[in-house]
Amino acid sequence: MKKDPINSQNQLDLIEETHRTIEGAANWLLEDVSLLKAYWHDKFAYTEAWVDANWHLLTEEGGDLVKSLDEKEDVALLWLLNNVNNNPVPLEKCSVTTTEVKAGRYICMSCGHENTHTGGALETCEVCHYGLMYYQGE
Repeated sequence: MKKDPINSQNQLDLIEETHRTIEGAANWLLEDVSLLKAYWHDKFAYTEAWVDANWHLLTEEGGDLVKSLDEKEDVALLWLLNNVNNNPVPLEKCSVTTTEVKAGRYICMSCGHENTHTGGALETCEVCHYGLMYYQGE
């Protein structure tokens, strides 16, 4: 069988073009990686320098920052629970078992049962023993 010289040349050209494309892609990727490494090195070096220069501020005011973040986190969590669960009463208006509350009617947030409370430490629901209730009134 005879070899087709044109077809063989086309295959060699295609292989050579594929080789050049792969080599170009590899070079392009390596250049991007080196640029990214340089960028992150600069960013982290700046951050490290800032922390070194301001470390005393972080240690002096860190407690207040943590407390502030804790308060914000609590508010955000409360908002999330109220909205995701579609609570009929916002949780911040509810009382938890064992907390001191005034006398009155308390509605269980689980089963909806109305519990009568004489004052003092709040007890669990009489029906389902759930410990989260809201004040309905006298």
